[in-house]
Amino acid sequence: MRNLLRSQRGSAAFATVIALVPLIGAVALGAEAGSWYVTRQQGQNAADAAAYAGALRLSCDIAGAANCGTSVDYQSRVFAAQNAFCNSGDAYSGCATSLPSRVSRTVQVDIGNYSAGSFTTPAAGTGNAVRVRVSQQQPAYLAAVLGATTVPIPAQAIALVQNPSKVCGLALGPDPNGGGALKIGGNVTNNGTGCPLMSDASVQFASTPSFTGPGWGVYGATGCSPANTCASPGVTHNYFMPPAMDPLQGLQTASFNNTFTNTNVTGNVNLGQSTCPASVPAGTTKCFPISPNTASTAYKSINVSNGEYYYCSATTTARYYFSGSISVNGGGTFACDPRSPVTAYFKAGINVNSGGTATLAAGTYFTNGDISLGGTVTGTSVTLVLLGNSKFTINGGAINLSAPTTNNFSSALDGVLIDDQSTGAVNINGNGVARLAGAMYFPKADVSFGGTAQPSNTTCSQVIAKTLDMTGSAYLSTDACLPATIAYTQVVALVQ
Repeated sequence: MRNLLRSQRGSAAFATVIALVPLIGAVALGAEAGSWYVTRQQGQNAADAAAYAGALRLSCDIAGAANCGTSVDYQSRVFAAQNAFCNSGDAYSGCATSLPSRVSRTVQVDIGNYSAGSFTTPAAGTGNAVRVRVSQQQPAYLAAVLGATTVPIPAQAIALVQNPSKVCGLALGPDPNGGGALKIGGNVTNNGTGCPLMSDASVQFASTPSFTGPGWGVYGATGCSPANTCASPGVTHNYFMPPAMDPLQGLQTASFNNTFTNTNVTGNVNLGQSTCPASVPAGTTKCFPISPNTASTAYKSINVSNGEYYYCSATTTARYYFSGSISVNGGGTFACDPRSPVTAYFKAGINVNSGGTATLAAGTYFTNGDISLGGTVTGTSVTLVLLGNSKFTINGGAINLSAPTTNNFSSALDGVLIDDQSTGAVNINGNGVARLAGAMYFPKADVSFGGTAQPSNTTCSQVIAKTLDMTGSAYLSTDACLPATIAYTQVVALVQ
């Protein structure tokens, strides 16, 4: 017995057993923590997918594109569900029909602004980013010895809609029956400072185009054709990306674009011949002053012939109404006094024919009829507004027009040279030189843009249209454009 009590055999095993108790506990706790890590990774995958899908949908809203489909919140939750994360009661495809006892999952989607690492949610629920927070709540087992009865396992992702490039030619779509909303002819030689051409639908090439200078790109939201020209257009290209932002979409619902102000005016005031002012061109034989009208009076149609000079008389509040159209023919001149801003309403259109001259004072010119420019037309700080089913045409001549930095009629038209809310076709073409400086907006019209075109007064020359068919050697540039008029490409990136 005494020897047995003195024996040390087995003491190491006993000590080992004693030591294994906490060791096994630590290993088991580590295994439980490992399961938390796996759940955390699953949650992060769900949050990433949901935030990215939501931001893609948000980019459609920002662009002002049509048929964006279901909401940002819905798109985010659908992709979270595909990774098995849903709120209780959700019925999205992929939602777990049953979870282990005491396990629950939640999904929260927010739209907000992301900047410098900070995400804020404005009251209106708008912004440039989507944040998705997911969480799995589960019971603690071995961790309960540390005082934790349940363990929340959260994950978060933020996807940001970024605007990397200014767009100088944007086709809003949809695609016409004949192909891409943006068509680029084989004889196109675009020149300018280099900027992307973008289609919010698809792109179509006639053949490989050429571009002068660096910085050009061709982008589309839904594809390109034909395949043999799409692969190597000679510039940066991407045919499957979010639609570009339409910065002027607010003009489509602007009150002054809904109706023609002078629709019901049927005045028939004739112009009386007067002594010609000293500023008239040599060879003028007849001069006719046009005085500002009230809403109840309008001048009849005016046909300016050879040797005739029609001019807007000077006034501090220049508002003119014409119940018909104004046509300036060869040898005729129409001029508005440059000493005051002008607002003019032409019920039946403006025509400056070959050989005719029109000098437009700074101001805003509305028409419910066609505008056709083929003579010599100049104007600084001018905005042309077309309504109804009007057509806009430049066919030869020397056109030199620039947009106002500040429009005296409406700040919504700052930087806008043409605001065309009509559905009539637009043709900017011909053998002359069209110097068009500013934003040209044709959201409901098919535009053919070509010929020899270049800017003047500023270097800004950008076009936004329903469809855009580029031919010839048009000049396009976003340099010096007002920030509020510039369209941007959009890309979506996970930033957190």
